[in-house]
Amino acid sequence: MILGVENISFLARQDRAIESSEADALERGPFIASLVKTLVHTEHNEDSTVSSRKATGFVVGLTGEWGLGKSSVLNLLGEELKVMEHVVVATLNPWLFKGRDELVQAYFNSLREALGQSSSEKVRSLRGYLERYKASIEFVGTTSAAVIDILIGNGATTVFWKKWLVKAVGMLIKPKDLTAVQERKSLESKLAEANVAVVVLIDELDRVEDEEVRAVAQLVKAVGDIKGISYLVAYDPDRVTQALGKGSSPEERRKTGEGYLEKIIQFPIPLRPLFEGDARALLLNSMKYNRVELPPADRPHQTAIYEQLLRLVRTPREIKRLIGAYSVLEEIVHGEICPYDVLAYSWLVTKAPSIRQLIADRIQRLVDDPGVSEMLRQQQWRAANKDAVETLHDVLGTIDESYADMLRLLFPRFGDDRAVSIGVENGDRITKRRNLIRLLYLGNPPGMMSRTDIERVWSLQSVDKALSALRVLKSSGRLDQVIDRVGDILPVLSSSGDQVFWIAISHLLVREHDWILGEENTGNVVDDAGAILWNFAQATPDAKVRVKAIVQSLIANGDLLIVPWILRKHLFAHGLTPYRKQNHGEVIFDLEETIKLRDLELPRYYNSVKSGVAIRKLPDTEAIFCILNSNFWDDALRQSLTAQLDSMSAISTIAALLSPPNVIVDLSTLDQIFDADAVLGMTRRLLRDEGFPENEWLASSVRRFRGALLGRDPHFSSPDDEDF
Repeated sequence: MILGVENISFLARQDRAIESSEADALERGPFIASLVKTLVHTEHNEDSTVSSRKATGFVVGLTGEWGLGKSSVLNLLGEELKVMEHVVVATLNPWLFKGRDELVQAYFNSLREALGQSSSEKVRSLRGYLERYKASIEFVGTTSAAVIDILIGNGATTVFWKKWLVKAVGMLIKPKDLTAVQERKSLESKLAEANVAVVVLIDELDRVEDEEVRAVAQLVKAVGDIKGISYLVAYDPDRVTQALGKGSSPEERRKTGEGYLEKIIQFPIPLRPLFEGDARALLLNSMKYNRVELPPADRPHQTAIYEQLLRLVRTPREIKRLIGAYSVLEEIVHGEICPYDVLAYSWLVTKAPSIRQLIADRIQRLVDDPGVSEMLRQQQWRAANKDAVETLHDVLGTIDESYADMLRLLFPRFGDDRAVSIGVENGDRITKRRNLIRLLYLGNPPGMMSRTDIERVWSLQSVDKALSALRVLKSSGRLDQVIDRVGDILPVLSSSGDQVFWIAISHLLVREHDWILGEENTGNVVDDAGAILWNFAQATPDAKVRVKAIVQSLIANGDLLIVPWILRKHLFAHGLTPYRKQNHGEVIFDLEETIKLRDLELPRYYNSVKSGVAIRKLPDTEAIFCILNSNFWDDALRQSLTAQLDSMSAISTIAALLSPPNVIVDLSTLDQIFDADAVLGMTRRLLRDEGFPENEWLASSVRRFRGALLGRDPHFSSPDDEDF
């Protein structure tokens, strides 16, 4: 796909992978050409025309840390491969799917779609052999479990898949005719005859849960081990080895994970880091597409800041975020503050937002022209410290040295040449108090509230007052900004506000009316609130005691949202579910405390489901899945929930909760929660009598929910396949 200049400009201003070689500022063409040769072998005639192309069959790993540009390389590679004759490209993004069965189905769907887009009838005909191979994995009679274990590891197949495949293959084959090994060989033979190279591109492996990482590895090694197909898998090796590894320590998991990965990936190719020339090119390119300019450096500090940035930036994503923030801040303070200071400040607030708060709290101690009281304090400090020079660490505390180096350039009185901070030429720098205040209070990045705004809410003395203030912010669409900002400054907010703020948030997120009437995002706010408390407890000394106190106050005030989120995280962390442990030992409550919390909380969650509160009022399903994951769900609760789903409002609500976009709940799980057949019957009757909800977001949720009840993949069901 060739993008127009405006489209390239629009995409380049976003924090997204590039999609076209025209937007490639790093000139990665030669690298892409080398990847093509690694994945596709080309034979030429005597006149240099292409005679044939075959897949090399290699599984190549494209490795690098998050944000280094792996997705961009995959997009550039796909662009190159798709214009080559005798080459078919399939893409698979594991992040969109959940569990082994869904991944395997998505894999075959992507191959089928790619083959179907070929202009060659011979290549398109390969879809039939692909379906036979797919069917052979399922139709193996009483030995199905054994074959699946051999091909993709332990797990049960789905009845739905068998029925679907019978229809897909057209009843042309019988179970006894299907042998996985034979059908694979038949497919490989036809691939060779078709003179086509098939390449599968797998992206974002490092963004899925541990179980999905392992499922993809098994998929490539077993089911996808087909002669005539090459793979390129993009991933962060540190993340993936931890997910694949086993052991009680990160080092053990790394070693075992590396051994596992070596069996899957034949050639790991690390993306090169950004060199200074790369960073310079990306900075200039990002400025161009953001339509901002940086004037020529004509003062020593400007050159020093620019060169320091080139040394510090590590990934293309960092540069996009840096220039994105700079484009906004520079627009606000243009002509008032040195643009190089704004650029350095933009890097600090995108990389370490908490430093911005440290600066805001210590303005007088940082600037060259403090007030009288600060000058007196500095004199007293020098006298008490034998005329020693106050350092940056004395003012801000211990911070990462790379940030300290940049701060010394911004506030030169803490650097080697303290005389630089004196003089008229520094009148536009943030080392002057008026400029720093202007940048701090007019230069908040988009979507960030000031500390003053947060403290105003945090200082309210009653839950009712805090709830009233938060409702105003919610109605203006700023609630997510409140949560984000609290996450940034929670360590410096007084613990006295915990007993009011978190209870108010918990009350605010409970729906005031029954049922979901339109698109809601409050479930995401619950996730964010839980994650803030979780991360705060892990990263801040002694914070676990504070978070435990918050949990107790939430329980005392009837919370059914934040505490279930934290509890379910612990259930997985301590292995108290039927699934593999998660979080690698990061917890707030130890095992004994978690069991005690679980036994205390589950009866509350049980009653909330049975009374109807969980479905009518709550914006997420954490309480439901705490019960389910703890094997506490019983037949009485199943019957109760089934009986509650007796109206289109109820069906729409449960559909929105369980089947939002990009989330799939399988039929077996649904049947644990309620009588799936009865709910399917009720859904059909209601759709016949009332039709789909008028709200399209709810209607699409109901479609996905109905597809799941029918045992289909709701994201691949045909919109015309109506049965009511």
